[in-house]
Amino acid sequence: MSDPRFEELLREQGLLDLDRLMTHDGYFTEPSLFNTYAQVSFLDDLPLDERNRALVRAAVEHLGTILDHARKFYAGRTLDFFCAVTVTGWEYLDEGDPLMPRFWIANPSRGAFDHVRLAPPSWDESAMVAGWLDHDPAYLLNDDIVGSRLERVFVQRQDFQLPPVVRGEA
Repeated sequence: MSDPRFEELLREQGLLDLDRLMTHDGYFTEPSLFNTYAQVSFLDDLPLDERNRALVRAAVEHLGTILDHARKFYAGRTLDFFCAVTVTGWEYLDEGDPLMPRFWIANPSRGAFDHVRLAPPSWDESAMVAGWLDHDPAYLLNDDIVGSRLERVFVQRQDFQLPPVVRGEA
């Protein structure tokens, strides 16, 4: 991680204990990169768009670390793990609050994907996330729509995707 303050955030949130992230007893968990705005106050001098870019990029960088660890953790056995970055907090963006990147973690065998349906990215918010990631083709974005509003933008690695039925392609 290029900025040690992000590594400290990950440590505070328990996101550096990679073995612990590999199994989850429930449906899914979605720990956040930070819990309070004070934890990311080191970004306050940046314009909001740049703050959000830095937060999303830090989360996506750590996503790679988590997924690399998952491959090693599950080596020689069935991979029962999925993780994506979700970008939430869109309803507070107009108030000037930074977005909240989270890590959507699940073990597929526990049924986490039985009811998840993601839409192809079509919202302006997805376009913003894609821009913050410099439209890197290594990432697949999807919208999680609840009712008629965007709940989350999912950021997945192309080499570690959800099954097609989850993306609404079946």
